[in-house]
Amino acid sequence: MAKDLTELLKRYHQLVTCKEERIQSSRRRILSAFQFEPVDRPPIIQMTQTVLFPRETIFESPERLLLAQIANIVLTLEHETDYLPFIDSFEGVTVLAEAFGCKVVIPPGGDPQVFKPLIFDNYWDVWELKKPDHRNPVYLRILEHLHFFEEATDYAIPVAATDPQSPLDVASLIWDNTSFLLALKERPKEVHYLLQVITEAFIEFYSLQYDLLKNPALPGHSFPLVPGAQGISVSDDEAVLLSPELFEEFDLPYLAQISEAFGGLYYHCCGDFGHLLKSILKIPGLRAVNAHLSPREFHPEYIQTFLDAKVALFLGMGDVEVGWKDTAWEDRSPIEIYEKYYLPEAVKRSGGRGIVLTGYGGYRGFIDVDLQGIRDNSLVDSSGHRFSESVSWLLNLDIAQKNAYFLRICELVEQLLQGTED
Repeated sequence: MAKDLTELLKRYHQLVTCKEERIQSSRRRILSAFQFEPVDRPPIIQMTQTVLFPRETIFESPERLLLAQIANIVLTLEHETDYLPFIDSFEGVTVLAEAFGCKVVIPPGGDPQVFKPLIFDNYWDVWELKKPDHRNPVYLRILEHLHFFEEATDYAIPVAATDPQSPLDVASLIWDNTSFLLALKERPKEVHYLLQVITEAFIEFYSLQYDLLKNPALPGHSFPLVPGAQGISVSDDEAVLLSPELFEEFDLPYLAQISEAFGGLYYHCCGDFGHLLKSILKIPGLRAVNAHLSPREFHPEYIQTFLDAKVALFLGMGDVEVGWKDTAWEDRSPIEIYEKYYLPEAVKRSGGRGIVLTGYGGYRGFIDVDLQGIRDNSLVDSSGHRFSESVSWLLNLDIAQKNAYFLRICELVEQLLQGTED
């Protein structure tokens, strides 16, 4: 494994050297997009990933996690893209809940899951929960891994803090989700207590990570690397279950504390959060939003709302299996959806400013994998999604094909931008 890492890092440095001009151009383009400055075109983050190990084993070995990350970085740097390399130290959404005492299990082919919440209907147990000690085993494990990632790569590749989940998301893991949602109405005092304790733990935990990292990747998970970024990325998927009133009572105050502590906030939420647009825009220091553009998740008409507020957007194409079912696009091919829906809606509604796009396949990107010898349940991408027939057209494409796709996207974007000027 050490030999493999040495060879991959050697190839990484070769690619960074020969692609230095491209990387610098992409840095300027991404920064301009997030600052609403003029760009020649929106940045396009076209990526490649591979499957080196069964999914569950990367969470059991920092060496495997790092090797998988570097392999994906190298494969991506080999073709045309605006991607800027960084190590996404994703170790599951359960990390902070585990630090509070939740037992975590890793199913075959899957990501870490909370085996059993600490709180069910016995809401009074909330008062027994305290902020984890700053030297608890979970924090120390993550800090050790981050140090290993930086030291093993000689600090050459920026490293992101492990996937930051919002206090609301963490609370929904610690407290049985159904009981937790009922408690928002029935036991608000207990809910606020829990959310405040989690927020204080979040700020301490991620401050420890950023104090350790010598070359941090900002804003972090769910976003591209943004040169000179200030703030932290936060995933807040539980928010889609809330009304605007509940969001502003039980989510907004705690996101505001995190934003203040880290100098800004980059917000991610899966699903359709259209009913929360005005509430999300109340987050102090909100810098950008990451979402899945599709008829059933982030609707195109939401784009202008954020851009008018000078909040940048990182838009991926929603999973075909999730975001398109029971719509007029359900039976279209992924390429057709991308070219006839995703690109026109994103580019025309934004005029090309304030947005960063993903390449074909959304966040999945291209997939290079030796199908022989890999168990079916190991065919899971770097976001934890299983491969399916809908993405088979992305499998094992050569560099020339990937570059042709990138050129095609750039040409379509140019045509669409010309159409907005006419």
